[in-house]
Amino acid sequence: MKFLRAGFWQKAVIALTLLLEISVIVAAVILMTIYWGQAGEAAAIYMVVILFIADVVTEIYIINNDSPDVYKITWMFFVGALPALGVLLYVLFANKTTSRRQRRKYLKWSRTIRKDPSTPQILQGVYDACPDAVGQVKYLEFASGNGAYDHSEVTYFSLGDEAFPVMLRELKKAKHYIFFEYFIIDDGLFWDSVLEILKEKAKEGVDVRVMYDDVGCLGTVPVHYYKKLQKYGIKAHAFSPFKPFIDIRMNNRDHRKILVIDGHTCFTGGINIADEYINKIVRFGHWKDNAIMIKGEAVYGFTMLFLGNWNANWDPNATIDPAAYRPSVYMGEEGPMPESHGFVQPYGDLPFDKEAVGERLYISILEKARHYVYFSTPYLIPDEEMKNAITNAAKRGVDVRILTPHIPDKKAVFHISRSYYGDLLKAGCKIYEYTPGFVHEKMFVADDIVATVGTINMDYRSLYLHLECGTFMVKVPAIKNMKQDFLDTFALSEQISLATWNRWYLRHRTYWALLRVLSPML
Repeated sequence: MKFLRAGFWQKAVIALTLLLEISVIVAAVILMTIYWGQAGEAAAIYMVVILFIADVVTEIYIINNDSPDVYKITWMFFVGALPALGVLLYVLFANKTTSRRQRRKYLKWSRTIRKDPSTPQILQGVYDACPDAVGQVKYLEFASGNGAYDHSEVTYFSLGDEAFPVMLRELKKAKHYIFFEYFIIDDGLFWDSVLEILKEKAKEGVDVRVMYDDVGCLGTVPVHYYKKLQKYGIKAHAFSPFKPFIDIRMNNRDHRKILVIDGHTCFTGGINIADEYINKIVRFGHWKDNAIMIKGEAVYGFTMLFLGNWNANWDPNATIDPAAYRPSVYMGEEGPMPESHGFVQPYGDLPFDKEAVGERLYISILEKARHYVYFSTPYLIPDEEMKNAITNAAKRGVDVRILTPHIPDKKAVFHISRSYYGDLLKAGCKIYEYTPGFVHEKMFVADDIVATVGTINMDYRSLYLHLECGTFMVKVPAIKNMKQDFLDTFALSEQISLATWNRWYLRHRTYWALLRVLSPML
């Protein structure tokens, strides 16, 4: 029964706590209004003046803070439409992020941990392959700290089903350390198979570290699950544990997917560690997701991303010897360093530095594309700048194709995504809904030259609030496999026409309009 499943009671407590908080606010406002109303006309005037001043001050603050415009507009609507209550809701819920002390620790580690700049030879190689990509590489290096690497091999998996056995095979070969960072882990074949290997490796003396997101794993693993893992000799932690009675500033989640093995092998992409991601259970039809395996020099960037997050949270006074984590240290046990075929650049995205790395890269790919851009996302909720980049690319003749789910995991978000189709279709974009089920991958491919695979959805939370990661690639051979995967998936999907969208719009326009107001909060 559902109420007996792990995580149900945590969710129930959280929901009841937030409901209680809102009820107290509403009750307080009503009682204050009644009290002031009985006090006479003067009290009523004072109340109106106070509420007006509070609204004006709050809206001035909202306008001048550094949140994205769409977020500002949403909160200005609530503050203006719900006097007093809107202000209290803003104070209580808006822009609630990790504490200032914790942000300082993140920024310290992101800035001081040793990362590699792109060498002049690599920048020249990128220029020779694609002059426009040099600026993208330099931007990612500025914003995330990681430069581009050669001597790196990328293997693309078009489904989690394909990645699963390879991940197990590579984990079994680990001899020195395993770094594991995922948004979701869930009991089942996938996680149970991984865990058995992690337990065995910990017994062998391998440094095994597991980091999972506490909110992402609500309902999938028991409370304080990391303590159980620690009993197996695994160094484990839950990222930002949810404390509904103490702290509701829980917007910043660890949405990354990183598995590093002995510094020379890394898995990343869209898949979490749960059975729906490998289609062993069915939740929303066939689950279309992807992953990549990287071997060679570029793995170092993901090792540093993991250690930066780990140390910022649980070992802030640690020192790191970068030489100990170079891929070359243990690469000889795996085989020779890969040949140079293209360039690979890991990148991270933190909400604490106000640099929307994923969005800037997506926009840049769209703006630089000359022939085609194909991209997939489970949630298509672009802000105005992103929407303009997509439509402008199509208007100048670029073949823009977008892959989204046909079977939703969140119906409200699904409807918001569909509400954006109209402007994109009118500009000449082609939109495909994956008829067999749900699309969870987040991938861009352009002009057979550049691509990015990662964890960053096209929605407010992923672009601005979560810890994310991705891999930018230039002239990597695996890009042709990514393009072919798009073409194969388009063939399985329904292409949405403007006439179809117009019928949806006539039926849902009021509902869509209301949802669009709430979209930054979903």
